[in-house]
Amino acid sequence: MTLDFEADDRPPYLQAAELLREEITSGRLKPGDKLPSSRTLQERYGIASSTVQNTLRLLKSEGLIYSVQGRGSFVRNSATAAPGEGREETAETADLTPGPSAESLAEEVAELKTAIKRIEETLSRLAAHVQEQRER
Repeated sequence: MTLDFEADDRPPYLQAAELLREEITSGRLKPGDKLPSSRTLQERYGIASSTVQNTLRLLKSEGLIYSVQGRGSFVRNSATAAPGEGREETAETADLTPGPSAESLAEEVAELKTAIKRIEETLSRLAAHVQEQRER
């Protein structure tokens, strides 16, 4: 089922995220279930690899899924229950799903540091350009 880019003007990653979100909230994908591979999602929705990654990143930020490096992405235990839905968490109902791995966090920090460095370099060039313009 490829996405209908002509009928829906939202970015493809939002469209794909909505479809996966519906599968999770409807129970078709249950807590602990593994999501299809990135390649399968690319083929299913007719989207690029980077779009799949943006889709998964969005679902992770919403707390619906988590990833295990080398194993894939999985539905969180608490994905089907809205926060504060009146359920009291006990040892039996608590979300015991592991969070992000240390490796994935380290990778994200490295990416952020690289982005910050690029921003600092750009700001430095802009400041030099502004200074040059003032001196004229």
